[in-house]
Amino acid sequence: MALYMSTIVSRKPADIVSHISKLGSALSSHPMLYTISASHLTESSDLSNLVSSVKALSSTSVGCLSAAIPSARPSWQQYSALSLAFFDSTHATLFRSTIPGRKAAKVGRWHAMHKNEQQDPETPQHREDLNWEAALSKAYEGKSLPPALEDLSVDRTDSILYFSDNAHEGLTSSLSKFSSATKLGLIGSSTPFVTGRPYTLFHNDSIHSNGAVGICLSSPILPQTYATFPGLEPITRPMIVTSTEGNLVNALDNANPSGLLLRAIQNHPITASRSEQGISSEVRLYMATLKQNGGGHELDQLFYIMSGDPSRGSIALDTDAAPAEGSLVQMFLLPPSASPDVLGEVQRQREVDGSRRTQNVTFVSTSLDDADILGSSDSADGEDTMVLEDVFLAASENGCIVSRSTEGNSERPWKCGVPGGMVGLQWAA
Repeated sequence: MALYMSTIVSRKPADIVSHISKLGSALSSHPMLYTISASHLTESSDLSNLVSSVKALSSTSVGCLSAAIPSARPSWQQYSALSLAFFDSTHATLFRSTIPGRKAAKVGRWHAMHKNEQQDPETPQHREDLNWEAALSKAYEGKSLPPALEDLSVDRTDSILYFSDNAHEGLTSSLSKFSSATKLGLIGSSTPFVTGRPYTLFHNDSIHSNGAVGICLSSPILPQTYATFPGLEPITRPMIVTSTEGNLVNALDNANPSGLLLRAIQNHPITASRSEQGISSEVRLYMATLKQNGGGHELDQLFYIMSGDPSRGSIALDTDAAPAEGSLVQMFLLPPSASPDVLGEVQRQREVDGSRRTQNVTFVSTSLDDADILGSSDSADGEDTMVLEDVFLAASENGCIVSRSTEGNSERPWKCGVPGGMVGLQWAA
């Protein structure tokens, strides 16, 4: 567990500075993890003062600039927010990574996935029985761990949290050596119009535009992982993946997946009236893998459907490799009207927990549409500041990278990019 953890959302950055100034000096010798979000209403001088004040809290820290936390109240999305957590220095190791990742993928990659073409040497060939941890390490063979982690015990490390630019593949491959650790990475918010940098990452007193920063934990109390995807509506029944190639799903139940998706869209109430004009860009479609949970199934991994071609039959997913053949999957739709209320949900959950103390680190995927909501700069009920104790809440329109550990083995990393999707760690006291 963390020595201290909180998320502060306020209309005035100066109020956040005032709040953290009351933290005791005893925390200053321990590693700190933090994120800061600023709206278009935040003055550059206020942001600079906030960053300086946060850095002064600890001699060792990592952080990044993040996006506004989704809320049902538009005014809260115009506020500044700070999430911070201090961890015991005997159980935490900070790191900075400059390991390069892969170039941006081409949408669909139809041309790159024919059988007679050479396999991308950086993409491990997908098989149901493939050991993904070993395959990822081989795909980026020669890319060593960040220097600060080279002597770290692989067996004792149970959790890794990091902030990255959008080329994270080299790091995720490197971290696969910690096969029993859960690894959660937030892709930093795009900040060219805030700081002039594509991403803004902090490592102690340094500021970086690329790479990654993070923290490795060996907690006496093992955390539980969780993931929620509010607002999604199923549009097909569960089906078995029967043919894949690269990031393409070629057959579901031995049938044309694009055709199945098109019929599902035509029959869904939200999209049926518009199906003749084509699929609206406001409609987001996803394919999820399912896992057994009691007598039913629950969503396990979620992939954005980038494109489909009814004539070819294939569906292209926003991932390096589609779900393995034999996987149980289902397709979902996120309605345009979906409006994630992450702040409200966290508040309600804290009320449900009552006196039971837990600490939660939650990474949230948001969207540019959420970030562009122009709410009133005045709070409707006069509440200027919200403080969530024992909560670390950070969001990004670029999504987050997930690799959860189960019984000592990590799943293959995947990207959570559905707006409102939450993944995290929970420690129980």
